[in-house]
Amino acid sequence: MINEYKVEIIREPGSNPLTGEISPFEYEKLTIETTSVRSAYVMACATFKMTVRGQQLRFFINGEEYFDDNF
Repeated sequence: MINEYKVEIIREPGSNPLTGEISPFEYEKLTIETTSVRSAYVMACATFKMTVRGQQLRFFINGEEYFDDNF
């Protein structure tokens, strides 16, 4: 069964480890239709548009923070 998931991605401020350039806080919101929360996370990782160079990303799916068990 296909469900709609609201995914919010937060990039914490931090520096690029290669250049030292500071990247500010950034926020992106996606709506993803898929069969599971895990699939929504995988699709969000593949489709978000923010540039990330060593900063921490936090994923929230339907309002709850999601932690990938593989990391």
